[in-house]
Amino acid sequence: MSRPQDVPAGFEEFWTAYPRKVAKGSAFRAWIKQDCEPIATEIVKAVKKSSWSEEAKYIPHAATWLNAWRWMDQEEPGNNADTASLADALR
Repeated sequence: MSRPQDVPAGFEEFWTAYPRKVAKGSAFRAWIKQDCEPIATEIVKAVKKSSWSEEAKYIPHAATWLNAWRWMDQEEPGNNADTASLADALR
């Protein structure tokens, strides 16, 4: 697949917000395959509110995240910034 000429604005916004910048081409193909552009705002909002690990190796590649429809995941109880801050304070 050659590099696309017109990258959808929603994908660019997603890519800017997503914390792990690897395999952009795979992420773009997943974006198209999953027809994400009509719900780009919802997806970007989910990316921004997600609790991401500080270690990149624990953050899924963007294509994996998109193919698994992870924007529809619910946050697990106790998986938020307050808990992370408490854990850091106890170290």
